[in-house]
Amino acid sequence: MNPADTLLALAGLWFIAVLTPGPNMILFMAVGLSSPASSVIATAAAILLGALCWGLAGLFGLFWLFELFPAAAAAVKVAGGLYLAWMGLSLIRRNVAPPPEAVREPAAMLTPRRAFLTGLATALGNPKSLVFVSSLFAVTRLAEQPLTIGFAGVAIMVAMSMLYYVTLGIALRTLPFARRPGAAGRLLAIGTGVIMMAYGGKMAWER
Repeated sequence: MNPADTLLALAGLWFIAVLTPGPNMILFMAVGLSSPASSVIATAAAILLGALCWGLAGLFGLFWLFELFPAAAAAVKVAGGLYLAWMGLSLIRRNVAPPPEAVREPAAMLTPRRAFLTGLATALGNPKSLVFVSSLFAVTRLAEQPLTIGFAGVAIMVAMSMLYYVTLGIALRTLPFARRPGAAGRLLAIGTGVIMMAYGGKMAWER
């Protein structure tokens, strides 16, 4: 397979992966519907940094580390799942009994700094991402290409992810209750929190 075909195949498969719901998307939607724009940007930046890290790890064959030390992979997975579940619980508690209007922060679930750290922990907290990326590189034979083509493949992954999250972020911010949460916004946030808890629990439990 020539480099152009390899990159095209990678882009097609990654497009499907980006659109598949996962912890990154769930967290991003929760922040996008309940936090200021600066926090949304910080979350997206963290997710993109996570994609870059997993892409480089897959490119350089670091998957063998998790095969050599399965306990480390399990620990990362459990920690990431529990953290996501805890964030979901926090989102539910915040919206089930919101503080009085006079003292409520304006649509702020996370500060930009906390949003970035949460997004990074979520993005890096699922070792399955490395398994998936390594499999993707094997199927497209990207690892067999020159290193410059490998870097181009990782750049395509990050660029496609950025385009997706920018588009999703803009769409979320156009919703009225994203700018001024009311009953509908709180209900949606609670539902998102439940999904985060379920997904985080599933991620921590699975082996």
